[in-house]
Amino acid sequence: MVDVSTLVDLPFLAGQVAPGWEPVAEVFAQNFARNELGASCAVVAGGRTVVDLWGGQTTPEGGPWERDQLAVFFSCSKIITALVIHRLIADGLIKLDAPLTKVWPELKAAQAGGTLRMALSHTLGLPAVVQKLREGAYNSHEYMVAQLEKQAPLWEPGTRVGYQPITFGFILGEIVRRLTGKTLGRYFEEQFAEPLGLDLYVGLPAAVFPRVARTQSYRPTRKDPVKHVAVASQQIGSIQNLWLLNSGRWRIDDINTLEGLQAEIPAANGVGNARSLAALLALFNDDEAAAKLGFDAEIIAGLEAVTAASHRDATLLCQSRFALGMMKSMDNRLDPGADNFIIGRRAFGHVGMGGSFGFCDREAGFSAGYVMNQHGHGILLNDRGQSLVDAMYASAGFASVRGGAWCP
Repeated sequence: MVDVSTLVDLPFLAGQVAPGWEPVAEVFAQNFARNELGASCAVVAGGRTVVDLWGGQTTPEGGPWERDQLAVFFSCSKIITALVIHRLIADGLIKLDAPLTKVWPELKAAQAGGTLRMALSHTLGLPAVVQKLREGAYNSHEYMVAQLEKQAPLWEPGTRVGYQPITFGFILGEIVRRLTGKTLGRYFEEQFAEPLGLDLYVGLPAAVFPRVARTQSYRPTRKDPVKHVAVASQQIGSIQNLWLLNSGRWRIDDINTLEGLQAEIPAANGVGNARSLAALLALFNDDEAAAKLGFDAEIIAGLEAVTAASHRDATLLCQSRFALGMMKSMDNRLDPGADNFIIGRRAFGHVGMGGSFGFCDREAGFSAGYVMNQHGHGILLNDRGQSLVDAMYASAGFASVRGGAWCP
């Protein structure tokens, strides 16, 4: 491993990279000239960590980003949520295509024919709640469950793709609770985080809170391209308006508090660092390790395959592609009003609001994570995150983006 200090002359950066992976360190350093504040980035390949970088500041006022610094990674939380559900599938507690009424008969979307496959693939028809939510709604799982039960699906389940930014976690979290008697965060801690030694949390312990960097929201500029979601959010009653504004006044300030992170919002307030995120996803590049957790070839195939795709996602208003609980490569470079997440053709993972990501690519032979505290523009990846992904694929020997994904 090569110390990053021999590659870049930035004293606030630390970490190591293996020979051949130096481009990732160089891009990581360059991102601090593109509004990066503090971040960590990691890659696991061939059973070992080949990139482990961190640095910057925890707040604009100062405070060094330490090796074990944590940050909120927003929708990368869906990686954790999806893996918990797949573990329950592996244990035979639920089946992908069984009616959800068997587990949750009170849910109107279940009564309309909804299945677990639809919930994982963002086709269930519950991207948002129409009924006005009370203040602090997301901090109460029970309250959100009651609202979802009353909400009629916005389309016939299974007939349309519409990303479920927040509801995804409450829907699947309630399924976990009904099947195991435990919250999703507690189940993940017991079955994944503790056995594997991962610094990942959904429902943050109070003792860990001092290690969490303060999230900084993005400040728009006049040069920013106008995004479809931003425009649509101004239309009262639209999916985008309901998702972004009917949130019980949930905002960035809330997840910078202990109360906001102790609450379990399994689609949006996961906390961790890049090292642990990459290590969690590295399980799927080790068939033996995956099998020990119950993830057989059939489950892995379901993570690699596209199970839902649309040229115009009902929520994101652009091309989207999903596996069972994971995002697939999304190449929207020809649409300035949309965002991208360009990874390998077989890769699966997720992005988080502001630009964080985690993914595994069995074809390329690596897994990766990137977590930061200064948000960038857009919903999916911004230039900082995508440039890191591109450097990773170049280091892994992939040639170019073809057909919307990185290829050898």
